[in-house]
Amino acid sequence: MMNRRRAFGRLVWRISALVVAVLTLASCGWRGIANVPLPGGPGTGAEKMTVYVQMPDTLALNVNSKVRVADVNVGSVRKIELKNWIATLTLDMQSDVQLPRNATARIGQTSLLGSQHIELAAPEKPSSGRLSDGDTIELKNSSAFPTTERTLASIASVLHGGGIPNLEVVQTEVYNILDGNAEQIRAFLGKLQTFTRRLNEQREDLTRAIDSTNELLTIVADRNETLDRVLTEIPPLIEYFANQRDVFADAVISLGRFSEVTHETLAAARGDVETNLRLLQRPLKQLEKASPYVVGALKLLLTAPFNIDNVPKVVRGDYINTSATFDLTLSTLDNAFLTGTGVSGMLRALEQSWGRDPETMIPDVRYTPNPNSVEGGPLVERGE
Repeated sequence: MMNRRRAFGRLVWRISALVVAVLTLASCGWRGIANVPLPGGPGTGAEKMTVYVQMPDTLALNVNSKVRVADVNVGSVRKIELKNWIATLTLDMQSDVQLPRNATARIGQTSLLGSQHIELAAPEKPSSGRLSDGDTIELKNSSAFPTTERTLASIASVLHGGGIPNLEVVQTEVYNILDGNAEQIRAFLGKLQTFTRRLNEQREDLTRAIDSTNELLTIVADRNETLDRVLTEIPPLIEYFANQRDVFADAVISLGRFSEVTHETLAAARGDVETNLRLLQRPLKQLEKASPYVVGALKLLLTAPFNIDNVPKVVRGDYINTSATFDLTLSTLDNAFLTGTGVSGMLRALEQSWGRDPETMIPDVRYTPNPNSVEGGPLVERGE
C-alpha cells in the first residue's frame, strides 16, 4: 500500500513538471524546433554582422533560413518580427561581406520542395557607402522571386480557362470593329500620325510650359499665407461693394451728366478755343527761336543784373564785390530808350551838334576796385 502511494506521488509530480514545462515553453513563444538557433555555420561567430531587412511579404520563410550572396552562404535568418506593421528580418552574416549600403534583398526558392533563402545583391547603381553592422535594407529595395506555388497556380489558371475563352470574344469584337471601316480607320490613323508628329514638334514648348507651371506652383506654394489672407479678406470687400452698388450707380450717372455738360460747354466755345490756339502758335514759335537763351535768361530773372551763379561771389560779408560802369551820354541814352520810337536818333544828333562824336569819344570811368586787392583795406576810388 505504501509503495502504491509513492508511485502515485511520483506520477503526479512528473505530470506537474510536464505541465509546467509546457506552459513555460508556450509563454516563451515556442514555435517548433525549426526556430531554435543552430550552432555553427556562417554568421555565428563573435565577429558576426547583424543586418535588418524590411520585406513586403515573408512567404514561407522561416528562422534559420540561409542568407546568400552570389549563391554563397554568408549567414542565416535569426528573427522574423513585425515592426510598425512591416515584416522585418534579422540577419546574422559574416563581417567580411562586401555589399553597398543600398544593397537589394529578395526571397528566393532554394529547391522545388519549398525551402527558401534570402538573396542579397548589389543594385545597378551601387552607392559609395558599405553595408555595415546595424544597417537596414529598406522596403523599396526588397522583393521576392515567384514561388513554385504561384507559378503553378498561374499555369493552372490558364489551363483551366483563365481568360482563354474570352480571346474568341475579343477576336470577334475586333473583327466587327474593323469590318467595313477600313477607310475610316485609315483616316483616323493618318490623323493620329499627324497629331503625334505635331505634338513631337511642340515637345520643347510643352516642356517649357510644364517647367513654367512648376515654377508658378512653387511661387504659389511660397505665397500660401498671402493667398490665404487674400481669400479671407476679399469676400468682405466684395460684400461691401455689393452693398454700395447704389452709390456707384449714382456716381456713374453723375459722371455722365458732367461729361454731357463738358461737351456742351466745349462745343459752344470751340471756335474761340481754335482761334486762341492759332494765335498761341506765334508766341510759341518765337519762344522756340529763343529757347537757346531762355535758360541763361532765367538765371537773371530774380537776381538781375547779376547772374544767380555769381551772387555768392558778389555779396562777400559786409561789402559787395563788384564794379559798375555808367554811360550817360546822349547817344547811349538814345540807343537805350528811344530806339524803335518816332524820336529815335534825336539825342544822338544833338550830341553830334555839340561836336562830340560817340564813335571816337572815350568817357570817363570811375570804379571801385576789389577791396581784397587794395592795401589798407578801405574802399578807394580811382579815375582814369
